[in-house]
Amino acid sequence: MALAAGLLDLGFALFHAAFRRLFGWPERLAPSGSLNTAITQTLNVMLIFVFLAYGATLIWQSGQGSVHPLLPLAGGAFWGLRLALQFVWFDLKPWPSKLITAIFALTTVIHLLAVKG
Repeated sequence: MALAAGLLDLGFALFHAAFRRLFGWPERLAPSGSLNTAITQTLNVMLIFVFLAYGATLIWQSGQGSVHPLLPLAGGAFWGLRLALQFVWFDLKPWPSKLITAIFALTTVIHLLAVKG
């Protein structure tokens, strides 16, 4: 399960790397102001880094045959929180929102299943 969790995290890094193209950044961020545009793009780059580092660590540890349980537990907490925030701040009516919500739920479960190995 840790391998699957790590691969999902790497997939999310790729997804976030596509945000500039998918969401028309920075042009579509411009109305929020130059500071908000810079903050949003910086946070996205930092999140890509976290997903890459975290996913690679999970994959590496799974290849070593031993994953420290705090690593997938932290991932499960991260993705569980992200899932909860989906219900707070996003419109769940469009099908892409429903799809990403289901993916967040699946990712949460896979990380938590990896806690036990």
